[in-house]
Amino acid sequence: MYTRFKKINSSGFTLVEIIASIAILGMVIAVLLPIFPQIMSWTQKTDEELVASNLLSEVANETEKVEVASLFGENIIGCENGSSEDVFLKDYQLNSENYEARINICEEYDVSLYRTHIKIYANDDRLVSESYTYILGDLK
Repeated sequence: MYTRFKKINSSGFTLVEIIASIAILGMVIAVLLPIFPQIMSWTQKTDEELVASNLLSEVANETEKVEVASLFGENIIGCENGSSEDVFLKDYQLNSENYEARINICEEYDVSLYRTHIKIYANDDRLVSESYTYILGDLK
């Protein structure tokens, strides 16, 4: 009785389904798009911190070898009175970025050690990393 109307091949997508899928895809992209610049910023900051932390150990090693008294003279004070002013130690270039190492020292009279505060600064004079270490020996 109803054999007159043959079913046409309907295995494709309708226009409404295609428009709906494009709209959903557009919303997903609009939500995820602002994340990518943030991820790039995090990656750059993490890379900078990694380089600075590796540089800290190198600077600490060099600080023990350099004649620190020649940098500070007789201005090394006791730690209970504060610490000396930052003194420029050396420039470093790693991964096409310039870093500057600055140190300050104070003397721990109780244990005959010198507390050294090492700071690593980036190009824009921004503190990237810092660390404390102790140096043995008579610096004066």
